Amino acid sequence: MLKGIIPVTISANLIKNLGSDQPLFVSGRLLAMMTLGKDNEGLITRREYLQYFNTLSIETKAALIADGQSGFGNELSAWTTAKELGNAGAQYLVLNDQKWPAKSVEVTGTTSDKIFINMVKAAVAGGKDYDLQIIPKLEGIKKYGYSKLVNRIELLLKMGIKQIIVARLNRKELAQLKEEKFFSKIGIELDNSDLGIKEVKSIKPKFILPVESAIATTLNAEQQLYEFYSRENNHEE
Repeated sequence: MLKGIIPVTISANLIKNLGSDQPLFVSGRLLAMMTLGKDNEGLITRREYLQYFNTLSIETKAALIADGQSGFGNELSAWTTAKELGNAGAQYLVLNDQKWPAKSVEVTGTTSDKIFINMVKAAVAGGKDYDLQIIPKLEGIKKYGYSKLVNRIELLLKMGIKQIIVARLNRKELAQLKEEKFFSKIGIELDNSDLGIKEVKSIKPKFILPVESAIATTLNAEQQLYEFYSRENNHEE
């Protein structure tokens, strides 16, 4: 079961240096930014992600959380995604409720309850041989509202899902969620700057995925390198 602050990275070096048993999230969004220079996880195909994830798993031997995005297509794609990433060593698979291809900055569409539940069921079946735990991620609160969010959580828990990620919340919605009886099953993803990690940590969700912080830190390091090279080249002139 996931708990605490989950490291978000695609760096084998960082994973090795952390030397922790804590699972780490291999973010498709971060991978797209580092390989394509674009903040859009939907540009990374299943094959591209699988190849990178498989190498990372072999090199680090760490407990990894795979990013299944929106299943990379239909129910069969979700089943295949779970089977392939489970075989590659994933212990957990995040599957979001966006329409495929998933977006990173703004959700442009979400699947219906029926389609999403069937996608999750397909992923559970695909990962069964590997004891892969499927963690649905609900991103569409701005599309379907708080009551529909609660309904989706209840449907997922009823079918046996153990933990669920909720993303793109505002403060009011976060406070409401804190009071729900199922809150102990909930992890919060911070995918924008609307909520800070300290603020969310204070309400004690089961776990936190600080995606925005990881991206900001990575971009800041790149900016420092850019400034260093620019300064050195200007000195040579």
